[in-house]
Amino acid sequence: MSGLHTFQRPDVAKLGPQVGEVYSAEHNRYDEGARYSYRDQAHDLVLFWAGPIQAEIEGLRGQAVEVGLFNHGPAAFLLYKIQNVCEWSDLAFNVHLVPEAERQLPAEPAGERGRLRITLVNADDGIVMAKRLVSLDKVMTQALRQAMRDQAAQPFNRLLYDAAVQEVHARFQDSDAMALAAEVVEATLG
Repeated sequence: MSGLHTFQRPDVAKLGPQVGEVYSAEHNRYDEGARYSYRDQAHDLVLFWAGPIQAEIEGLRGQAVEVGLFNHGPAAFLLYKIQNVCEWSDLAFNVHLVPEAERQLPAEPAGERGRLRITLVNADDGIVMAKRLVSLDKVMTQALRQAMRDQAAQPFNRLLYDAAVQEVHARFQDSDAMALAAEVVEATLG
């Protein structure tokens, strides 16, 4: 059994907007949903929720978080669940959807734990309501790394990606069902 893994502190400039600040100066409203990418040496999950209530904000900061991964052709799905805050939800992704200048691939070596930054943004006004940094399980870290590297190695066709996303959503009744079929489902630490 290994000891707790400690992360080097990222540069303060890379921490992004803090709680109470505007998420992006380019927008003051967002459609409800989520965005996932890998940047600044961490997996980055941004949740855009309309009018989050205090219980959701506090829950995001302190409740148990589970994550999962389901792959289907050019589409991979990050699954996430925050205890007492949100049930299983899924988010399709492909590294080619991130602008090339911003695209990064995970570099965690085998046996290391990746970091997952979770940011809650009020979709109504663009204000960051909560932030959290958790540690991914070693298996999940490597599964995400491999999925993203496999995507990067393949040419991208948006029509095939969209078809893959539609196939998965037609196949599974909801995100709970997708989580049951996921290759990896793990609890996070932190």
